[in-house]
Amino acid sequence: MTSSVCIIVLNWNNAPDTLECLHSLASLEYPDYHVLVVDNGSTDDSVSLIRAAFPAVEILETGANLGYAGGNNAGIRHALAAGADLVCILNNDVTVEPGFLTPLVETLAICPSASVVTPLVAERVHGGRVWALGSAVDRRTASVTRRHAGDAVDNWRHRSPFEVDIASGAAMLVRGLKSSRG
Repeated sequence: MTSSVCIIVLNWNNAPDTLECLHSLASLEYPDYHVLVVDNGSTDDSVSLIRAAFPAVEILETGANLGYAGGNNAGIRHALAAGADLVCILNNDVTVEPGFLTPLVETLAICPSASVVTPLVAERVHGGRVWALGSAVDRRTASVTRRHAGDAVDNWRHRSPFEVDIASGAAMLVRGLKSSRG
């Protein structure tokens, strides 16, 4: 059985990046997903531009800039109320490869104790370099470091999943309340 995934893309006054992200999502190979753009109180023409380019994409307008957490939380509540099994938080300045979602869903399926998974995030300008593979926390100093930043993407592309201290807020798949209860 395939899990239903709601992909939340948060927008605030940045239709160009959001449109590029949505174009990449249009090629997604995963069979059961829904895209939700959460417009975080944009004061420009973002909503009309997004609607014109992607009339089938659902847009949730918050009416105010709730920040990263507030906007994504509004989207998460909406997604779970609509019955999503899993929620994917995706920054609007991220573009994805067609197959990015399937391994994340599969990892959650085979790791029932995991609540969040994060993909390899490549640098936008230098796409052949890792921006982050999650983050590590130095418990002595409480400093956070992006894992493997700057490494060649090809060195990590087909590796098995591994545990990280912090999932990247740029792209993560989260087990919904419905699926964590069984």
